[in-house]
Amino acid sequence: MKIRTRIAYLFAVIVASLLLVFSVGIYYFSADYREREFYERLREKAITTARLLYESNQKITPQTLKLIDEQDKVVLFEEKVTVFDDKNNLIYYNHPYPEPIDPHILSQIYNARDKEIKRRKGEVESLYKYYPEKEKNLIVVVSAIDQYGLSKQNFLITILSVGWFVGVLVIVFAGWVFAGNALEPIADVIFQVEQIDSTTLDKRRVQTENDKDEIAQLAQTFNRMLDRLQESFYIQKSFVANASHELRTPLTAMRGQIEVTLLYERENQEYMKLLKSLYEDVTGMTDLTNELLDLAHASSDLTTLPFEKKRIDEIVLQAEAELLRKKPDYDVILDFAEPPEEEEYFELVVNERLLKNAFINIMENACKFSPDHTVSIKIFFQEDRIMLQFTDKGIGIPEAEIPYIFEPFFRSKNANNISGHGLGLPLTAKIIEIHQGRIQVFSVVNEGTTFIITLFRKEPVKKEIDK
Repeated sequence: MKIRTRIAYLFAVIVASLLLVFSVGIYYFSADYREREFYERLREKAITTARLLYESNQKITPQTLKLIDEQDKVVLFEEKVTVFDDKNNLIYYNHPYPEPIDPHILSQIYNARDKEIKRRKGEVESLYKYYPEKEKNLIVVVSAIDQYGLSKQNFLITILSVGWFVGVLVIVFAGWVFAGNALEPIADVIFQVEQIDSTTLDKRRVQTENDKDEIAQLAQTFNRMLDRLQESFYIQKSFVANASHELRTPLTAMRGQIEVTLLYERENQEYMKLLKSLYEDVTGMTDLTNELLDLAHASSDLTTLPFEKKRIDEIVLQAEAELLRKKPDYDVILDFAEPPEEEEYFELVVNERLLKNAFINIMENACKFSPDHTVSIKIFFQEDRIMLQFTDKGIGIPEAEIPYIFEPFFRSKNANNISGHGLGLPLTAKIIEIHQGRIQVFSVVNEGTTFIITLFRKEPVKKEIDK
């Protein structure tokens, strides 16, 4: 069911229910008022009859009273008046075939607070009134049909029913129109969004007439999402272009070397030289593809990554050993700044493989760009975090380029003559982000660079208080 239909339906149901309750209330109070008014008329008739019989200075005989009733112009429809004494003896009646009062009803009359009871049978409404007199106690029974009142009541039912039905039709139509007008801006937003595709992503944005309502907020949210998509598309295109370039360059070089070698036969030494060169190119391509795979893996579904409690110092030592095994001429100086005694200070919940790769990338970068191929590492253990400081005395990074060093394939201008692909730092930044950590860079050109990695604990370590 569409939102417009649902809104119109709910609107109609709510208002129709209110109208129904209102109509039922009007009918109920109107019927109650008619009934009370009619019984009051019956009560007046009963009291008047009793007074005429026994309270008048000149006693009126039942025959005279009957004659008075017949001449009365204000007679209720199907009016019947019957008077009994307290022994249920008939005293007066103005209609044929009077019947004695049922003993059960007589008992109810005596027990009633007002000494009267009301009865209704079909349209006939009756009042039994006990009227005490000095000479003789009377029970007056008056019954009639409120023809005029019931007619008005039935007419009221017709008016309320027709009014409710017409009102519901008007409400349904009004609700449909109102819902359409209310949702028109959303339909316009949907239409504008449907016109946006990858070719127009940088040109189109959702526009609204009112900048302060919820529709405008929705449009602004869409626009921010489109901005992020545009940025993602740009990064993706740049990534593919840079990856293609990085792969094409060694492949082109390999193809050129092979073509030149195949021009004529050469000696074994020249073939060995060619194979060594090809091996270096293949190794570089392998490193590049491994870095691309690591970056893709770090950007994949994080729920599949295993996280365990590990000692950070041991991961740093493993990274150092792996780096020195691959690059024996590199040097790592490790310094534990005031190492704590409690083992809990060394532990964090991490993905060991990813974090080790991040440390290797930082160490390798520091050694690669330092003339002495040395990196100094200081580790600070605190209650709520562990901080690792990697410092080199290399060529440094220009201040204007620091914001871009974590973008894939970005390389500083002063590092073009040093081998690399520009993927190590983006991978490191992604790994630290996965661990909800923080990475900071401080650098001075020709003096060196310092990377500070901060890894936070989920729960601070509790210090033991000396007793």
